[in-house]
Amino acid sequence: MPTLILHTNRPLDEQQRTELPARLARFTAQATRKPEQWIMTVIHDARPMSFAGGHAPCAFVEFKSIGLPDADMPAISAGLCELLQDALGLDPARVYIEFTRAEPQRWGWNSGTF
Repeated sequence: MPTLILHTNRPLDEQQRTELPARLARFTAQATRKPEQWIMTVIHDARPMSFAGGHAPCAFVEFKSIGLPDADMPAISAGLCELLQDALGLDPARVYIEFTRAEPQRWGWNSGTF
């Protein structure tokens, strides 16, 4: 059920398209302490985006999970920014992350909800 959606104006090359979803899934599984089999990652690259009035590389990340503790969010933010800087060269100061704690009854899967 944890889902990480990355929106960035940076275009990804073929290697990044192959490797980054798996890296993000491993990170999300570790951060949420949930099995990787439940993790979904989505990447939207080369999007028209601006940040602080400019078009330098930036990202918006949606990080969603059932039962996401507030206390974990600073460490997830730091780890995710480090991963994106390493993988894509994104300056952490140009990354916004939206954390969403979903209610189980509002998260659908397999013709039902959690």
